[in-house]
Amino acid sequence: MQLFIIGDFDKYPGKSIKDFIYESNKGKLVNFLASAELAKAKLAR
Repeated sequence: MQLFIIGDFDKYPGKSIKDFIYESNKGKLVNFLASAELAKAKLAR
């Protein structure tokens, strides 16, 4: 089961959170995305 966390993460300027999001998005279980449409597209793959 995949978890999609949807939101505008650009407003968080910290390097640590950006690194965490980057590493999470490389995997298949937890993904940070900007919109529900992107999540639907990722599920369709």
